[in-house]
Amino acid sequence: MRIKDFCKDRKNQIITAVFLITVFIACMPLISRNCINGHDLEYHLLRIESLKEGMRMGKPFLKINTLFFGGAGYASSMFYPDFLLYIPAFLRLIGFSINASYHIFVAICIILTYLSAYYCVKGITGSVYGAMIGAITLSLCQYHLDDIYVRSAVGEYTAFIFIPLVIYAVFNILYENADKPQLFILGYSGLLLCHTATFFMCTLFGLAAILLNFKKTILNKGILIRLVIMTGVTLLLTGFYWIPMLEQFLHTVFYVNTPWMQPKDEAVGFLNIFGNSFPSLGCICVLMLIPRIFIKKGSDPNEGNEAILGYADLLILSGALFTILASDIIPWERIGRYASFIQFPWRFFIMGSVLFSMAAGLIYGSLNKNDDEMTEFLTVKGNTRAVNAAAVILTFILVINGISAFGAIKNGSQGYYDYSDDYYSFKPYTANVIAGEWLPETVRDKERLVDDSEIMLSDKGSKIDFVRVKNTIEADITGDLEYADVPFIYYLGYRAELIKPDGSRTLLKITGEGNNGMCRVYLKDMGNGRLKVYYRNTLLSEVSIYASLISLVVMIIICIKHGRTRLEKGN
Repeated sequence: MRIKDFCKDRKNQIITAVFLITVFIACMPLISRNCINGHDLEYHLLRIESLKEGMRMGKPFLKINTLFFGGAGYASSMFYPDFLLYIPAFLRLIGFSINASYHIFVAICIILTYLSAYYCVKGITGSVYGAMIGAITLSLCQYHLDDIYVRSAVGEYTAFIFIPLVIYAVFNILYENADKPQLFILGYSGLLLCHTATFFMCTLFGLAAILLNFKKTILNKGILIRLVIMTGVTLLLTGFYWIPMLEQFLHTVFYVNTPWMQPKDEAVGFLNIFGNSFPSLGCICVLMLIPRIFIKKGSDPNEGNEAILGYADLLILSGALFTILASDIIPWERIGRYASFIQFPWRFFIMGSVLFSMAAGLIYGSLNKNDDEMTEFLTVKGNTRAVNAAAVILTFILVINGISAFGAIKNGSQGYYDYSDDYYSFKPYTANVIAGEWLPETVRDKERLVDDSEIMLSDKGSKIDFVRVKNTIEADITGDLEYADVPFIYYLGYRAELIKPDGSRTLLKITGEGNNGMCRVYLKDMGNGRLKVYYRNTLLSEVSIYASLISLVVMIIICIKHGRTRLEKGN
């Protein structure tokens, strides 16, 4: 279809207008030259700056971010996936300001969240009506906006993009013989590369749905084989992230192993779940489910509605359970010790928000499949008219709620801040790592790390002059030294070599026994030379990277061949 014909179509005009209005409302707080100053913003801006520095030095995929702690380094990229953060990092590299690059990135995430929800609801129901309701509800629901503007929780609000794909994938497994494996692979891979905790929540949802329908899935040999293959492909594609992370955990004990807060202290009062201040789910996405009471199973002749409504009910039940998990009626004082990784129980609101929003889209879409009459949706009769009228009223309330959120954010405690482009050239600002979960436990004093980054000590206590060259520390070694503590926080993968005056190179033993968790390089009987210390991927890390790349290439080839086959068949 040509662009001109597309624009003339009344249905396309409505779809485009709704999309633009929704995205504009959700992005209103971004219309500022200053940066919205959410709870975790400085840490995530530091991650972006570190990626930018890695790209600038020609090492864009470094697992150890050298900008942190004044150059001492921090394994943020090892444990916290950077999949989508390369977008703002690239914008920084080509000259955008810190503020502009972050706001553009947020806007892109909001757009992708809308499109993801729209595509998935449309795919399940075949209804543009339902797709718009689901997308509007998810984009403007309270927890989504709070995640972006109050918390600045990059991992969580990027996960919103992929959760709808997981929900669609589970529907495809239960009702469509898993004939769209790309949904499962893209959804779960994207989640794992955005936010690990949300990945585990969605895995729990998927497993529960599959086990509840075990006759259709586990006992169906064809679907079971597809599930195994899809899971294997997902693990291979993301292996470059999770394999090096597990390797580090097997080698080193980190701060994250000792919880710095207890989930029971962050559980939400049950009556506050539906409040209008963070942390809460808000009441709007729940109210959007009201049309469900007008529909009785079997009351509509549309083929497939029974499956759609049944799945919507499953989403509502699952959303309610996840929402309750965020509350203080759960005995978090007892189970918190086993689930301390969740840290904040209100993180379960992300699942409640998406499940309720998708359910609303499915409910509305199940009765509105005639998209050729989009301008006449209030003229229909019976239950469908009641559903449509309720959806219109609730969507209007949702839009008002989204607009009011702008005022709350504008006047809120976090406000805005103008981050200068050289903000992170000031070393104290490079230590903002919240609780520092990915520091080795050998780091005894986190507050000293920035100062320690400027000092290289010998075993005799004397200082050694050194220089930083990209991600490498170099120093001239003279005299008989037993060891030197090099100002890099130690992680598995650091290497040290001594270049002798004759040009020969000797690999040296390096451990994390240095002062305050720094690298200790052993120099006994090594003589004089130029010491170089740098991080390099372990053998297992290298293998995982190549395995993921090969898997990606194979997947692309299969998709191209599959696409050509469908074209040849005229499908």
